[in-house]
Amino acid sequence: MASSQPIPSAPRTGAAAAPTKGTRPADVSPPTIWIDPKTGMPPGPNFWPRLLRGEVFRSNGAEFMRSNAAEFGDLVYFQNFGIRILQFNHPELVHEMLVRDAHHHHRGLVMQRSRMVLGEGLLTSEEPLHMRQRRLAQPAFHRERIAAYGAVIGDIAQRMTAQWTDGAVVEVHGEMLLLALRIVGKTLFDTNVEQEVESIAAAVDAFMGFLPLAFLPLSGLIQQLPLPLMRRIRRGQARLDALIYRMIAERRADPTDRGDLLSMLLAARDEESMENGRAAQMTDQQVRDECLTVLLAGHETTANALTFALWLLASHPEIQERAATEARQVLAGRSATADDYVQLPYLAQIFAESMRLYPPVWVTARTAAEDYVYRGFAVRRGTILVAPQYAVHRDARWYPDPDRFDPDRFTAAAKAARPRLSYFPFAAGSRQCIGEGLAWMEGVLTLATILSDWELLQAQDFAQGSARLIALRPAISLRPAGPVRIALRRRTPLGTSASF
Repeated sequence: MASSQPIPSAPRTGAAAAPTKGTRPADVSPPTIWIDPKTGMPPGPNFWPRLLRGEVFRSNGAEFMRSNAAEFGDLVYFQNFGIRILQFNHPELVHEMLVRDAHHHHRGLVMQRSRMVLGEGLLTSEEPLHMRQRRLAQPAFHRERIAAYGAVIGDIAQRMTAQWTDGAVVEVHGEMLLLALRIVGKTLFDTNVEQEVESIAAAVDAFMGFLPLAFLPLSGLIQQLPLPLMRRIRRGQARLDALIYRMIAERRADPTDRGDLLSMLLAARDEESMENGRAAQMTDQQVRDECLTVLLAGHETTANALTFALWLLASHPEIQERAATEARQVLAGRSATADDYVQLPYLAQIFAESMRLYPPVWVTARTAAEDYVYRGFAVRRGTILVAPQYAVHRDARWYPDPDRFDPDRFTAAAKAARPRLSYFPFAAGSRQCIGEGLAWMEGVLTLATILSDWELLQAQDFAQGSARLIALRPAISLRPAGPVRIALRRRTPLGTSASF
């Protein structure tokens, strides 16, 4: 690599030169940015050697970005098939990308090309449509609504675990996908999705395979070809459309407010957008786009987070026992409710630490909508900007011994000592995940329900040579690459003594 020169962090000049306030404690070092004198851009990996070695197609994207951060520093520039990519690896730079400079950006390439499936939902739409749709959907995720969902989460989780048997080995990723799908179906659509599980699961699996296509040359043309993957995606889309449009038609016929997302979307009026002198409401197409987005994204990411959390607990029995003690003391044999959430701080720390190590959204991307100057160099229109949660969350500057599972990293004191966006599993800014509160509630109450009754043990056939390693599949979300098998041992009910 050519010799490089550091750009001082201050003073800064140019259109994006102002330092970001409030993103790091005073004793945290600012980012260091290097400029390669040959390119006038930050350094990064060379595309052609990677292509010739086959790494472009074989490499794990999450680990690739982590190695970029380790080798090239806080800001990395590279190309894939002619696409320019800037990678942001410092919390201050992440804040600038996602918050301060958001007006320069559109959605990332993958989300733009996902519109063929998701339409113009919250994940894919641009401003001003995105902000309008967010205003209309936001009431379904207010604190009061999420509190009402708590008992539903507890009941569904308890009914699932009641079907488990002592000594059995369960594939927990499949179990958590089904659990999360039931919860999304009931809390956000007030419907039983049991009969649609296979169709939804197949659609999600097909959609997760879409990521590699997004970065290929002529991707738009490839999407129109009768490839097996595209046929599976379109079959899944047609099945889900039939389900969602049926729900919409039923609700239009009976507009009773059932207290769920679908009721709110159909009844919502945007007072800031007028149509024929009346506040605008969503069309069936817009409601479909939002419902499909929530159905696909809302259950997949939470299920992945729960799967990794359960696997980590099975791998760390001492942490598991501390968490089980907290859960059993709070729940005392009953179903969890929203009131229990604040009484389960250690389980919240576990869920947070699990999402640090295995963030369901492992990278957040944007696209430069215009040319602009960033910290002294030019960002050209069309450049992809990525903030990889997987790399930032495993940076030893913020998390010493970063690969170690340690829920105490998320005590109040520990969090206060770190830069704010050293942890951003739900992104940040105007596009921060609208369902974050529901995801936290679902994660913590589900873990509490499981640990109240069950001890988790790693199954002998699972670990592929190591009890502490798990193969990853970083697609649109971060998934385990294969089955995650955990053995179950029923805990002795509270108030009774084990007999020997």
